[in-house]
Amino acid sequence: MSIKPIDELIAEQLDTLPDRYPVTPPESPIRSTGKAAQWSAGIYRAYSYLSARIREPWQLAELDRQFEQTVEEGPDFLKVRREAEFRPVPVIAYNAAAAAEIMKQAREIERETYKSRAKGKHGGGIGRMAMQLLEWFCFGMWPRSPYGMFPSLAYIAEGARMSRETVTEAMKTLELFGFLTVTARRKRIQTPFGPKQVQDTNCYVLSLARGLGALALATFGKVQAAVAKMVPSSESRKPSAKETSTYLLKAQGRNFTDIASGKVVFGTS
Repeated sequence: MSIKPIDELIAEQLDTLPDRYPVTPPESPIRSTGKAAQWSAGIYRAYSYLSARIREPWQLAELDRQFEQTVEEGPDFLKVRREAEFRPVPVIAYNAAAAAEIMKQAREIERETYKSRAKGKHGGGIGRMAMQLLEWFCFGMWPRSPYGMFPSLAYIAEGARMSRETVTEAMKTLELFGFLTVTARRKRIQTPFGPKQVQDTNCYVLSLARGLGALALATFGKVQAAVAKMVPSSESRKPSAKETSTYLLKAQGRNFTDIASGKVVFGTS
């Protein structure tokens, strides 16, 4: 009789757990109980008022269906993100020079951060997908948005030729570097039981690098100035890539390790 290793037994048991014990997501409790009670009272009050004035049976049946659906969905404020605002879409006229400058700054950050990228990473600090999305916003969406940019996530994913998950992650990167400002919005729609709050599409505004992006550009500018001072003016030759990398890392206060020999060319310690 053969005895199975313990790791195989554990793996077999783990595979059967989802079938035997289905995991159901816990329901999020309503914290604003007073607000939820007011919402519920308003819905029942509106239903009583409307049902008392309806004479046709099919109209009453339709009202009952909408009432049950509304009660099942729960309070409308639970379906809207907390940071969403009632605000119009900001309208910023397209400027080709501004769009070109935004892409220039983004490419500079991507180029400089690519030199010190992590092992296995294919792009710089911004990344290829975020650069592709920013280019689509600058030259694809912005010129065709005379009333502001407020497309849906599905429209952005289709226009930029990405998945929704990739678009979401790329937007986070662009927000981090200050090139894109995303504002969540909400709106009111009219229902038989009164106005209802629903989530609206986000609005997007492009700008020059701010925050981390502005800090990165300022750092690169200082580094380039330090490189120019470190290289003797009498030398007419162009410094090699190794020398330039050493100067850059020395100006940034980091260690530079020669990949070929594995030795530290310059160290701060």
